[in-house]
Amino acid sequence: MRHLRVIHAIAEHGSISKAASSLGLSQPALAGQLQRIERMLGGQLFERAHEGSRPTALGGWILERSSSLLHAFGTLQRDARHYVERGTGKPLVRVGCAPMSLAGYVSNCMYDLVPGVDFTIRTEECMDTLHSFMETGRLELAVLGDYPGYELTPPPGVVYEVPVIEPIFIGLSESHPLARREEIDLADLADDDWAMPPQVEMGHREHFWDACRKHGFAPKLNFSVSSALAYDLIRAGRCVGMFQAIYQPHPGIVVRPLVGTPMLFRYIIAWTRHGPLAEHVVSLISSAIRRYWSEALKVPVYATWLERHGQPLHFP
Repeated sequence: MRHLRVIHAIAEHGSISKAASSLGLSQPALAGQLQRIERMLGGQLFERAHEGSRPTALGGWILERSSSLLHAFGTLQRDARHYVERGTGKPLVRVGCAPMSLAGYVSNCMYDLVPGVDFTIRTEECMDTLHSFMETGRLELAVLGDYPGYELTPPPGVVYEVPVIEPIFIGLSESHPLARREEIDLADLADDDWAMPPQVEMGHREHFWDACRKHGFAPKLNFSVSSALAYDLIRAGRCVGMFQAIYQPHPGIVVRPLVGTPMLFRYIIAWTRHGPLAEHVVSLISSAIRRYWSEALKVPVYATWLERHGQPLHFP
């Protein structure tokens, strides 16, 4: 495993000197290790050049084949530490989720499907954080999402499954001139101020700007506020905001679909390929999807939208 970590460090940093620094070794010591590894594997792994070190064909093959091994060994180490620290044979599953409807359904389904596991659950406002936590092995399961043109790529050893693609709706004051419409054209909101959370993941703001640009305007983002303050401002008619299709009703606020569905959101359930939930994940996703659609049909605006537009949605 040490040999594999050396190879991956050199590939990641692009040079032996930088890799040596990251591993706490001298450059000559790491160069000597690499020579011994290459003799053991029967060929040169990196081409040395003035600009750095690049994997050879054999090096690239070794890197690709060994990524899952490193991740599996890292998982084994973490699980062993959890075992010792907790003094129990029960596996620990660390779950992360963004504040959205599917997260609650997944979290509740876990307890029913995997009773012999201890869970910890944390929420993060920014989904980029959940993605990085999966990448660094700090979570075994996550519920997150992304946007068209800004799709997340699963890290090595992690599986991403997309159970639902959802339209993004608009919330506005019930006294707003457009509130009586069943669907609202995004271009008709060009003169409105918009509210958006202060912490926005990569893709959310960009997807919003792209949609507005296609409708001929640049949005006025004058309110970077928490959800609670955004609801008060929207209710008072100060601004409008984006809402999930499965939303909690708020007095004085109406939620409406957009004509042509110009904005989409893709839910993602992520899990470690070799983690303790791997054998249960198919049942977990199926249960969460059933719960999602059951709740979706209870939201009148979303239920009406589904009757008109149907499923499934696809990213362009």
